[in-house]
Amino acid sequence: MTPEILFDPSPPDLELVNGEIQIFCAPLDQPLARMEQFAGFLSKEERERAGRFIFERDRNRFMAGRGILREILGRLLRVEPPRLNFSYGNNGKPRLAAPAGERFMHFNVAHSDSLAVYAVSHAHEVGIDLERVRPICEAKEIAELFFSENELAQWLSLPAGRKAAEFFNCWTRKEASLKAGGQGIGGSLFNAAQFSLRSLTPAMDYTAAVAVKCRDARVNCWKWQGERPGNAGFC
Repeated sequence: MTPEILFDPSPPDLELVNGEIQIFCAPLDQPLARMEQFAGFLSKEERERAGRFIFERDRNRFMAGRGILREILGRLLRVEPPRLNFSYGNNGKPRLAAPAGERFMHFNVAHSDSLAVYAVSHAHEVGIDLERVRPICEAKEIAELFFSENELAQWLSLPAGRKAAEFFNCWTRKEASLKAGGQGIGGSLFNAAQFSLRSLTPAMDYTAAVAVKCRDARVNCWKWQGERPGNAGFC
């Protein structure tokens, strides 16, 4: 079952403003009409990639995630979603291959189970991460590998009932920071003072974090409801 998203619906006239970060959360399990719409948005490479998934659920969630990304960026840039072209950094972070409509933006994507989150900024590098909170057997071993000495000590001191939530809270903040710098979780930490970091709760039992290279960035959180098929209105 798709969890209820706790953010308010995004306004139809939303604009990107310098100093603001727009966060969108959307379900990846979508009805057939929406899936058909997304299929028309995707590039040949994205359709081929979708076709390599063994399980239909995973294939559909990938297509929905990419379709929603194109829909969000298309709405903000006033460009038809199929016209957007992406390139990828050394660690696979997607970006616009070229300005669209003489405009450019930074964005990042994360997903966990049936939810996806998208962070968009007009002027600043941004990273976002999302996790469903659940107990994991290897939490202590992972924390010992990736948490700082202080983070590990604080986490170990928590009562058992708080450990899962705080583990993923710390993990998503760390991952978002590294993604903002174009690195994966195995990358080296950089000057965190350059970044604004904020934890988010997009749905019950989910935690997320966003990092942006702007110390005083304002973060706005929205539920993305998309466009009705046949009524895109991107121009």
